[in-house]
Amino acid sequence: MCKTNRFKRLSSWLPRRAVRALAAGASIGTLAFVCPRQAWADGARADVETTYHVVMLDAGDLLVDIGVDSHLSPGDVVEIWRALKVKHPVTGRMLEDRFRIGSLRLSQVGTRLSLARPEGNLTRDARPGDIIVVRSAAAPTPVQPTEPPGSPAQRPPSAEPKPPALDPEAAALTAIFDQLRGSDPVVRIRAYEDYVRAHPTGRYAAVLYEEAQALRRLLARETSRAPAPQEPSIRSFAAPENVMEESPLSIGVEVQGPVTGAVLHVRNAGEVAYQSQPMTPSGPGYYTAVVPSDRIKAPGLQYFLEGIMPDGRAVALRASADRPEGAAVEPVPRPVPPKRRNATFSLLTDYADYNRMRGNDYAWQTEGWFGLRYGQDVGVRAVRSGFGVFRGAGGTIEDLDVNSRAPRRVGLTYGYLEVEVGASDFVSLIARGVVGLRDEGTSGGGQGMIRIGNDLKTNLLLGGEFLGGVGLRGFTQLELNTFPNVPIILRSEVTNQPAGVSDSSPRPADDARTSAETSSDAGDVGARGIVQVGYRVVPSLIVSIRGSYQGRTIHHAGPGVGAGVTYQW
Repeated sequence: MCKTNRFKRLSSWLPRRAVRALAAGASIGTLAFVCPRQAWADGARADVETTYHVVMLDAGDLLVDIGVDSHLSPGDVVEIWRALKVKHPVTGRMLEDRFRIGSLRLSQVGTRLSLARPEGNLTRDARPGDIIVVRSAAAPTPVQPTEPPGSPAQRPPSAEPKPPALDPEAAALTAIFDQLRGSDPVVRIRAYEDYVRAHPTGRYAAVLYEEAQALRRLLARETSRAPAPQEPSIRSFAAPENVMEESPLSIGVEVQGPVTGAVLHVRNAGEVAYQSQPMTPSGPGYYTAVVPSDRIKAPGLQYFLEGIMPDGRAVALRASADRPEGAAVEPVPRPVPPKRRNATFSLLTDYADYNRMRGNDYAWQTEGWFGLRYGQDVGVRAVRSGFGVFRGAGGTIEDLDVNSRAPRRVGLTYGYLEVEVGASDFVSLIARGVVGLRDEGTSGGGQGMIRIGNDLKTNLLLGGEFLGGVGLRGFTQLELNTFPNVPIILRSEVTNQPAGVSDSSPRPADDARTSAETSSDAGDVGARGIVQVGYRVVPSLIVSIRGSYQGRTIHHAGPGVGAGVTYQW
């Protein structure tokens, strides 16, 4: 029985397109060796292989050593193979083989050389030395009669015709087909290609190679027609809004597509790693998750969603780890104590004599003030408002000591507003505006100071003052807060008060004698040295005393004394 029915069984599992592909290649080339007995009986021809070589490449053409004696003509198609010779890395033996890389079509045939171009795409770029294979049919084998002349009874036993035995190549291929019975196309393709690699010059190599390629094309068409797997997507999702700190956050999503689950990945702003949380199924395609309250922290959180496919793959549903979604987290309003403003009330009186207690050059100033000290050191640090009474008498040294003139009486009752602004916790500026009343009418003045150091600690105060009708004063004040219960102030002044301004007020004619006997010029400049020591009776109450010495010359000088009280709350 001829083995052609093997091809029928081989293709019975394939669609009709595969059957036609197999019939085009296998039925023509393969039947020659599968049914050798019938081929021998029908006088089939075997292929004869002639080899040539690529000589050179010329502007896209291949120059091959095929001449007119090859009996080929323009338009004929030949095969091009790549010969390989490598050394086995283990045994050291030289291994030789060749592989088909495509087909060439002859464009011109010369006496000894021909021009050819690739027929279709080559699996490798052609190069000189590649092998050109030309296959042609051999002379037909004479057809042997199935029965010799005469009746069977007249034939001698030696005259009985015997079919030739299978050659080794046909027998090997027959065994391969027996093994491939019932195999899928992928196994058959591998078996065919393995045979071609093992027998590149075999009679059936070309047919098996074409058969394997036809099966590959068939599988590719069937695969391309298969529906692509559906990717999941989000049908509905409401991004979280108005997230409150330390409150649980519920997130829900509706997914369409072949997912078996969903995962929520969350992190707080500033964190590097995400915390993954499986979402709970809440119906067909619905998944929910609750982010714990301890994971919700201001100023914000970041998240992304992934779906789990049936094969275990995780696919992005919403955002990603590199580009997460964000939601602002509002901090929880918490009651805070009101800002504390330290309040201070202080009252100080000071008497200074400049001329040996003669009563003709002295100043007596009493001043009280109320202030608020804000918590910050930068910006408006403190605001103070106060009042004062200044009384004194004075004149020039010459008028008082040489000419024995009476001193000019000076008086000013005033109020002021003072603001301290901190440029930093170490430097601040102080400005004071003064408005007052004199016997002759209203008057004004002001102070400007700079504080080096914090007013709650040891600091240095530098400033100057102008009082209308009283005079000028410049001072340096060091406040020592080294001893918490004993605050100390060291102060020095340069001043022409109390009569630091000339008396320019008009006087009646009958008062001319009094005016002539009273010093009316501006007082001379003098200096003061003051030491003030306080004691903290209770944490909020400080009692202070001060002593001073001042003078305009070494002979025109006198002592001073003062006291004060300060209450803080």
